[in-house]
Amino acid sequence: MKTKHIIIVTGLSGAGKTTALNILEDMNYYTIDNLPLGLEKSLLDTEIEKLAVGIDIRTFKNTKDFFKFINYIKETGVKMDIIFIEAHEAIILGRYTLTRRAHPLKEVTLLRSILKEKKILFPIREIADLVIDTTDTKAVELEKRFKKFILAKDEDNIDINIHIQSFGYKYGIPTDSDLMFDVRFIPNPYYIEKLKELNGFDEEVKEYVLSQKESGKFYSKLLPLLEFLIPQYIKEGKKHLTISIGCSGGQHRSVTFVNKLAEDLKNSKVLKHINIYVSHREKELGHW
Repeated sequence: MKTKHIIIVTGLSGAGKTTALNILEDMNYYTIDNLPLGLEKSLLDTEIEKLAVGIDIRTFKNTKDFFKFINYIKETGVKMDIIFIEAHEAIILGRYTLTRRAHPLKEVTLLRSILKEKKILFPIREIADLVIDTTDTKAVELEKRFKKFILAKDEDNIDINIHIQSFGYKYGIPTDSDLMFDVRFIPNPYYIEKLKELNGFDEEVKEYVLSQKESGKFYSKLLPLLEFLIPQYIKEGKKHLTISIGCSGGQHRSVTFVNKLAEDLKNSKVLKHINIYVSHREKELGHW
């Protein structure tokens, strides 16, 4: 058996699975899309060391077939990761309208098909090693996340992948959040002229935000809470956790806290074997 690493790419139809496979192909993975289940043995007997396989609702009748497939791979001892791609229902609706393609589930309406698929695939989403919401994610950012995820997997025995993201409430709430924290109660640097055009990466903004008494009280509760929760999620078998921190515009306060939290969780004496990657949604979307 020659295969060293298999990445299973699955998720909602129209969410970007094909784009994800194309990115993995550029990262030197041999890719197979829409693999029929039942070909597990032949898949593992290849000489290919890095393999990415696209599996979606078209290839299995129920999730039991999917779990049977991945359990077989696990039993062989081959390194395997599951990446789940999703997007907001409205975005998927728009993509189907644009391409005029039919949804694999033939419900009365397209929306019902999307919602039914989401319900069917939920158990798979829960065991995924990486969950990516492509609603507001550009291909360049998607590639960065994949590279960071795969490099971390190569280096350590990772128990859980933690995505920490900043966002602005004025642009909408991120749909992929497991935990969400609102820091709009902290004085806003936006209303200070010399800080208005800066962001949470700038020292002046960081010093201002973290010097507020509200910030100290909030953070003294936030970090211990997460140091308690994360091991509980690991114990329950959760492989991916998304923590979202939001402020008004997603430029100052939330960015400051996300960067600080990521650094402190990486250096935590309580947490081990965690992979953390950070994103700042409004920066990626060009809002600042």
